[in-house]
Amino acid sequence: MGAISALAALTLGVTGTTAAQATTHRETTAAASVAEEFDPAFELSSPEAWSDYLDTPEGQELLKEEGLTKQQALTAGHGDGFAAKGFLDKLKKKALKKAFKALPDSWQKKLTDWAKKGKGYFKEKWNSLPGWVKKTLTLGGAISVKTAIEWIIDIIL
Repeated sequence: MGAISALAALTLGVTGTTAAQATTHRETTAAASVAEEFDPAFELSSPEAWSDYLDTPEGQELLKEEGLTKQQALTAGHGDGFAAKGFLDKLKKKALKKAFKALPDSWQKKLTDWAKKGKGYFKEKWNSLPGWVKKTLTLGGAISVKTAIEWIIDIIL
C-alpha cells in the first residue's frame, strides 16, 4: 500500500485496509447517512396503511364527512388519472389537517415554529419527533414523510 493510500485509509479511520476499501467505506458511510435521513418505516406511503387509517375512528369520521364508503376512498386514486389522484390527495390532506389539529397544543406550537423557519429546518427536525407524532403526521404511513412535511407547512402557513 502506498504512503498516500495508507494516509487516506488512516485518515478515514479504517486502518488495515487498502485505499479501495477505504473509498468504499467512505461511500457506504455517506450513503447510509443519507438513507437514514427519515425513519424508513415512514419514508414511503402505503396503500395498506391508508386502508388501516380508514378503519380507525378518525378515518371513519372522515369517510362519513365526505359521504364515502371505504371502498370508494381506496379506489379514488385508481380512476381516471390525475383527477382521481388529486381527489385522493385532497382527502389525505384533509385527514392530515385533522390529525394535526388533534395533536396537543404544545406539539402544534412546536411544529408551527418549525414551519415558519422553512421546509429545510422542518426536515432537519423531523427525526427529533417521537414515534407517535411521526405516525400521526404520516397517517400511520399512508402518506410519505416528504408529503407530510410539505402538506403540514401548507396547512400551518
